[in-house]
Amino acid sequence: MKSTLYLIATPIGNLQDISLRAIDILKNVDLIACEDTRHTGQLLSHFSIKKKLTSLHQHNEKEKTHSILEVIKAGGSVAYVSDAGTPAISDPGAFLVNQAHLNQLHIVPIPGASALTTIFSAAGISSSHFQFVGFLPSSHGKSKKALQDIFSQNMTTIFYESPHRVIKTLTAIVEVFGSDQELVIGRELTKLFETIYKGKAISLLEKINQNPNDQKGEFVIIISATEKKVLSQPSLSDEQALKVLLSELPLNQAVKLTAIIFKKNKKDVYNQALELKNDK
Repeated sequence: MKSTLYLIATPIGNLQDISLRAIDILKNVDLIACEDTRHTGQLLSHFSIKKKLTSLHQHNEKEKTHSILEVIKAGGSVAYVSDAGTPAISDPGAFLVNQAHLNQLHIVPIPGASALTTIFSAAGISSSHFQFVGFLPSSHGKSKKALQDIFSQNMTTIFYESPHRVIKTLTAIVEVFGSDQELVIGRELTKLFETIYKGKAISLLEKINQNPNDQKGEFVIIISATEKKVLSQPSLSDEQALKVLLSELPLNQAVKLTAIIFKKNKKDVYNQALELKNDK
């Protein structure tokens, strides 16, 4: 194989999703750079591929890029794979690719699995116009600000979410977009417990919140573009959000989620909830 950097998409769950072309290249390159040698080692073992591996991940990408490019400059071929899906799509690889461009090296992408396109194909959304924002910021304040920006843009938006944050994120979506906002959620795509949900935000929040098993695995969330008349409605206040949550969830869960969203004292929210219930 001629001196080339191959960017190879690998399965996001089901190993049978790898392409024949990807297998052929992995068998024949001089070196495989990967996000995690243990994870990629299992993939290669499944397909009886024995190759030298070197790690390149978010913490060492800049320092390892030079040595990898030197292999290609010397006439070798290198394949880069992330743990799952397509490299540089919310995964390491972008710095390596950019440096390869700057050094005028040959780059060949090998398409394949991607959670982004997988969920969108199963969403039933007729428009092909959407934006992908990777992962939302980890802090609650920045995450909520990102959701508010998405709300103002009125564009179908796709992002990834982790299991330990999914309830907080869905709650924030209800607070920013309203309980009737349509969502599509993919969980554990292509894996044994793959689940695809479509419906109103408040209904999906309730469903996932009530079943701990539904909170496991990796998530992809689509927020559909909304009619202008819905977008013109103001965001919910803490009292309005609490009322919505109380109508769908047990008191303690509604109080806990409201306190998290609005950064309020849980005891104060609890007293507010009791007042709302007494006013009925």
